[in-house]
Amino acid sequence: MMASSIADLQDIVLLRQALGRLDPGSAHQANIPPKPENIFTPYSHANALDPQRALVVGNRGVGKSFWSSVLTHSEARDKVAPTYPRLSLSQIRAALGFHEAAGKDDGAAPSPALLVSLNQSGYAADEIWRGVLVKAVAAELSFVVPGSLSSLLLWSRENVEESEALLRAADAHFVKNNQVFLLVFDALDRLGRDWNSIRSLTQGVLRLALDMRGFRAMKAKIFMRSDQSKDDSLFAFADASKIRSDAVSLVWRHRELFGWLYSYLSRDREAGASFVRLVGGGDLTKLRPTMLTDSEVQQEIFYRLAGEFMGAGPKRGRTYTWLYDHLSDTFGETSPRSFITAMQRAADFQPAPRDHAVDHLGIRAGVQAASRVRVQQLKEDYDWIDKVMAALRGLEVPCDPEVFLARWRERGTVADLRSEADGEARRLPIELTTAPSRDEGGLLAALQAIGVIEFRTPYRINMPDIFRVDAGIKRRGGIRPPSARREQS
Repeated sequence: MMASSIADLQDIVLLRQALGRLDPGSAHQANIPPKPENIFTPYSHANALDPQRALVVGNRGVGKSFWSSVLTHSEARDKVAPTYPRLSLSQIRAALGFHEAAGKDDGAAPSPALLVSLNQSGYAADEIWRGVLVKAVAAELSFVVPGSLSSLLLWSRENVEESEALLRAADAHFVKNNQVFLLVFDALDRLGRDWNSIRSLTQGVLRLALDMRGFRAMKAKIFMRSDQSKDDSLFAFADASKIRSDAVSLVWRHRELFGWLYSYLSRDREAGASFVRLVGGGDLTKLRPTMLTDSEVQQEIFYRLAGEFMGAGPKRGRTYTWLYDHLSDTFGETSPRSFITAMQRAADFQPAPRDHAVDHLGIRAGVQAASRVRVQQLKEDYDWIDKVMAALRGLEVPCDPEVFLARWRERGTVADLRSEADGEARRLPIELTTAPSRDEGGLLAALQAIGVIEFRTPYRINMPDIFRVDAGIKRRGGIRPPSARREQS
């Protein structure tokens, strides 16, 4: 346990200012190297970086693109390598097979437009991705192959033995040099403008990953959205279970998020010394391992930082658990960006408390702000979510699923979504493309797949605060939506 210590007013101010400087940032891009000082390495993320685990699944904002970037940039790999010694990350060589900005650099990853063109020219998804692999290893080892992907695919068709020999030679080279080559795929939902083309190309990526298991030192690493990974048709090919059953879930739990926060505060130039005093002084390096992983130690630190209760006493909950619980989706997960947003806005909340860096009022305001950000993220990822959620405004949860279904039927939501998808090439929920007859039931399944609603019983659904608050959906005893707060002010 830490020695008892109470930070003075100056320490409180410095810690509040440090929290106020938190930057939730925008979504990371896999082709941009992360700043070394921004890298935090949760022990639980080791499997997501393991070259032998091909498929990594996670929701928006959990770090899929960030870890793609780490794996494909040597400086970042070298920085995290000591945290995960069993992975031998310093021995990895990597390239991006696809990413959000594919085609905007000189890498091997083809742009969505090029993928359409190659497909229309008669090249199957399997051929295209194998060509991407050839191009990537050729660039890594300075093998001479045709420069453009289209000419490389034509050459591969006409020179099958030479193409296969090139890959065998590359594998032998990496084995000899005790290296592993990774072909990293990110942002697969950007492969095309409709789920049919995305599905075909994604299955091609998965087939390539399965084929690459036959190499000793060349592997694929695929970062995939959670809802996409639940599409059974993606895995409808022989031995696909070898990839799917070994998938890694990328999540941030209580300890990782608070560990990140304390690591940030301890390294802050202006508030680092204040944080040391807050946790009891002495040698921070001795406390660091428990500070990053021990929930009891983390809880005590947070009580010193924010107070213990979400009000005058324990009835309304304790800050350490309340914050995470109210930022979580129905899978019990929250994203670093939601957490950072909540803490930054809590620090900016006025009037500022005198005895803590933040208090329960600021934390509530922070969760409300995080809800707005999280719903906006959903709108960026899912073209259909705005219309689906807007139709539910004013309803109250928990409720019978029929309440949601009736509102969508009343508003003609499914018909509007289908019309917009046809007229503007906007993407529908996956569930409406795999089972069109489900209609409103498909919307329920779509919201459940991305963690926006949960079935508590077959006749009772709920929506977490992180989505509910900004969407204007009520819950008895919950944080009031912004409109409800204005009406009562």
